[in-house]
Amino acid sequence: MSRVLIISGDGAGPELEYGLFRMREERFEVTVAAPKKKPLLTVFHQQEDGWDAGVERPWYVTQASATFEDIDPATYDGLLLPGGRAPVYLRNYERCTEIVRHFITSGKPVAAICRGPIVLVTAGGPGRRFTGHPLIRPRVEMGGCTFVETRGEAVRDGNIVTVSDGYPHIWVREFLALLRARTNARKAA
Repeated sequence: MSRVLIISGDGAGPELEYGLFRMREERFEVTVAAPKKKPLLTVFHQQEDGWDAGVERPWYVTQASATFEDIDPATYDGLLLPGGRAPVYLRNYERCTEIVRHFITSGKPVAAICRGPIVLVTAGGPGRRFTGHPLIRPRVEMGGCTFVETRGEAVRDGNIVTVSDGYPHIWVREFLALLRARTNARKAA
């Protein structure tokens, strides 16, 4: 059985629940790690008529089952990074970026959506190609990465797949493809 780590926090988007439910549906062992082991308050964004910016509304509450300090990334097979506002502050936690860096350098599958790729940039993604929410483009480029402008398509760079906001089904589908390919390669070896 595969073990999947999801890193998230307060302000995460609906991708947190979607990723969690889909990993459970695959019968994977899933851990949601956050700065604190507590109920995470997630949000969804709604575009109101006449507004230039979206409005955040409360969404589900999802329990973090571990803190970053509790995590040994070597014991996990893959990593999901949901979007929303959580990645904006999660990238500032040193332990969070250490965990993410382990997945990047070990070749384990990593999938990020929406603002999630900015955690990848902070953890050591220079030279990589990412997509995500259009607002992260400056951060991605300042981090020495290439931002790929796309909607509804995944961008794959080695063991990392990124997807723009609004396409969680593509995010999970591409992550599962990476995870299965790695699992099959290890079985064949």
